[in-house]
Amino acid sequence: MLTYKGGNQTKGGFYLKKGEWEMVTVDGKNGMLPGDNECEYVKIPALLFVPLMVTLGGVFVIFLPFIGFAMLFTVIATKAGKGMNVMGHALAQRLGEWQLPVRLRATAEKLTGLKHPTGVPQ
Repeated sequence: MLTYKGGNQTKGGFYLKKGEWEMVTVDGKNGMLPGDNECEYVKIPALLFVPLMVTLGGVFVIFLPFIGFAMLFTVIATKAGKGMNVMGHALAQRLGEWQLPVRLRATAEKLTGLKHPTGVPQ
């Protein structure tokens, strides 16, 4: 099997577009492949066309439910991750605004040895 580029004159037949798994037909004895020079096609012999399409269709039918579930779980995980991120930022902001009463702050400073940062209202 030879590789052909888009926009080239080729003999009529069936061509498989690489990377996109798109089947293209060139009608007549000669014709032009669609696309630009970056598109690559592989010529499929006519005898292999029907068994290849039946096989690709069967693979599609078998794996379509798995693809659907994978997409669903990806969307759910992405949404949950974004929600957790928003909740984490809100919690961090609340904790930053939270202030201990003066007595507890003095006790905390004695126990930990850490001083209250300057510039923060007491």
